[in-house]
Amino acid sequence: MKKEDAPFKELHLLMLPYTGRTLVYGDELVLTDNIGMCFDTEPVSDFVSSSYPFKLTFTLVMFCLRGVMRVRLNLKEYTLAENDVLIVLPGSIGECLEVGADTELIVIGFSGHRLMKEQQSSLNMAFLRLLTSTSLIHVSPGQMEESAKLYHLMREKMEQENYCFKLEAVAGYLQVLFYNGYQWMLDYNRQQLHEVRNRAQRLFDAFLELVQAHYVLHRHMGFYAEKLCLTPKYLSQVILEVSGRHATDWIREYVILEAKALLKSGRYTVQQVSDFLNFSNASFFGKYFKASVGCTPRQYMLK
Repeated sequence: MKKEDAPFKELHLLMLPYTGRTLVYGDELVLTDNIGMCFDTEPVSDFVSSSYPFKLTFTLVMFCLRGVMRVRLNLKEYTLAENDVLIVLPGSIGECLEVGADTELIVIGFSGHRLMKEQQSSLNMAFLRLLTSTSLIHVSPGQMEESAKLYHLMREKMEQENYCFKLEAVAGYLQVLFYNGYQWMLDYNRQQLHEVRNRAQRLFDAFLELVQAHYVLHRHMGFYAEKLCLTPKYLSQVILEVSGRHATDWIREYVILEAKALLKSGRYTVQQVSDFLNFSNASFFGKYFKASVGCTPRQYMLK
């Protein structure tokens, strides 16, 4: 395929729209925002209403101060709202779908390695793993306020005349921003883990409720998995992770508890108990009971 026939155009750092507040350092860094501006001014409106996606060749970080913006990144749609941060890595295919008229954004774009050469590779890899699952992170108002302050400090250094260490100073502020990003990542992962555990606990509770209601008639995982709209394998994994016991052990425990109560009542024969608990025959019930208790139903009755 010829380059001009590609389904998307490459978006280079210096192609970011000029808002009147754009600062550029060579071909390595662009700082821009539309604070106090609207999106219906050119060339911003042309960029936002573009009918084709871009393939980014640089890292892009967007901070949403207010309003709403919809984008599509690598076929996934994201909606930025107040206090959201969007991080787009080089090679991503992105498209701006919609921007509210009152939306205010801070945008930082950078390329090359000089600006981030001090970063720890292990943290970089952890950050990359997070960004494979989501490009959008929600932060607190205080965290967004701090990010905006760092952005304005970078602008001040970029605009300071006769300052010989602009790149080094900006790189320092960027490092603070990215270490903050690593902290956001840790907080996000902890929250996700907590939510996963909560979902698993709720699933375990729902499973036990179903077992308590249906164990007399149903002793197979397929029934309970179908009730919960899950596969038997996945349900079994969750129950084991939450409780440390296999799901079939929980079902068996309810059945055996009922069997013991019926046998010890002295009102029923082994055959009747087998029938009450929906076993195909007394022999099968006897084997099921002995495997759990260590003795036959009749021996248990005579103890």
